[in-house]
Amino acid sequence: MKKSALIIAMSALISLGGLASCGTDDGTIVLNVYNWEDYIYQGVDEKGNKIDDSTIDSFEKAYAKEHEGQKIRVNYITFDTNETMYTKLSKKLVKADLCCPSDYMIQKMQSEGMLESFGYDKAAKKYTEGLDNVTANTSPYIKDLFDSNNFSDFAVPYFWGTMGYTYNPEYVSQEQVSTWDFQWNPGNDLKGNSLKKKITIKNSVRDTYFTAVMHVYKDETVALKEQHEAGTLTDKAYNDALSEIFNRHDSETIAKVKAALLELTDIVTLEVDQGKTDMVLGNKYANLAWSGDSVFSMDEAEAASTPVTLAYEIPEEGSNVWFDGWCMPKGANVEAAKAFLNFLADPEVAAKNMEAVGYTSPIAGEAIWETVKDWYEADTEEVSEEDCDECDLSYFFEGTLPEGEEAKILIAKDERGRQFDAQYPSKEVINRCAIMKDFGAEGNAALYKMWNEFKASF
Repeated sequence: MKKSALIIAMSALISLGGLASCGTDDGTIVLNVYNWEDYIYQGVDEKGNKIDDSTIDSFEKAYAKEHEGQKIRVNYITFDTNETMYTKLSKKLVKADLCCPSDYMIQKMQSEGMLESFGYDKAAKKYTEGLDNVTANTSPYIKDLFDSNNFSDFAVPYFWGTMGYTYNPEYVSQEQVSTWDFQWNPGNDLKGNSLKKKITIKNSVRDTYFTAVMHVYKDETVALKEQHEAGTLTDKAYNDALSEIFNRHDSETIAKVKAALLELTDIVTLEVDQGKTDMVLGNKYANLAWSGDSVFSMDEAEAASTPVTLAYEIPEEGSNVWFDGWCMPKGANVEAAKAFLNFLADPEVAAKNMEAVGYTSPIAGEAIWETVKDWYEADTEEVSEEDCDECDLSYFFEGTLPEGEEAKILIAKDERGRQFDAQYPSKEVINRCAIMKDFGAEGNAALYKMWNEFKASF
């Protein structure tokens, strides 16, 4: 997934050029980190002026202090898509000690033997020595997610989120974006004008593909939702059945998806990164968005000279819950890589990264919880409790807060469906979100063939 930060286009300030060897003549360890663009705290303000140590700076200083003056230098470069990263690593155009692929790409790299193991103990639910912060501070929900999908041995979680629509309520109603059918049958905006070409979707094969799958099989997904709400399907059975539909890639499904996508050529616009800014500027009224990009759009629109209130909605049929995880490519400096990841899993470091990037950290604990309350908790001196919803985030913070403290927070009702819900979806919403899985060599080949044919007609 393409990710974007609240601080834009400053990655060059911490990037140190092409990837180097594992050490220097003066004994400095070089740690090669290959990450998404704009996906870490950079220690600069919105104008690019340095205001603080970046996460990289802080790690290098902490490492030297903890290792009796041993210097380490993080050689940090970035990529824009999973596919770019995979191609460069597989063709050995880049050497990395750490990279940060998304869920389905982790599966692909793992199956192809491209990754070093972290030595995860599944029975004890803990990583090996050197990753104590990761074991102690990772949310139980994320731990279970990684365990159940067999990612833990080859990946350490970094950020996670969902996918839905950022929309402008002045032009588009919540009801309109409550279904993936919106892309195909948007109708008119709330002022009576056509929504054609006022909607943007992702120029990203897996992200747009799944929306078409959910559209094509809407009757099945809605039937599952009704069974779950009636109590005839357990949470797990519901999510398992939804995941099967979400990840279908047989020839019949791909053909149906292609036909559905071809219907979109006169309705939507393709983009990867511009959509979130178009929402702020008012050029578009709805954008298929990763949750963190939606947070970016909402924050920026609020801060504009003429403030605009945007919102975020996950369609009722179900959606994607995604995560990006740190992996060690074969030949990595394992000990240095673990030291970096253990530093990132300190709750105070994670909170700073989350604030800068806009995506949700997998780290729980008191520092993160205090950050969430600082951002979102309603001030009951200004908003009555009757005008608030009590939101329970126990599924995420359970067991990570001081004894006796509950992970419950009051959110003003007029703030629901906005930043808070984008960053911390409810357990009910999470239950109808599925993880992308790798389709294998044959499935991927068929998928990319279809996608290229669709793009050629766009």
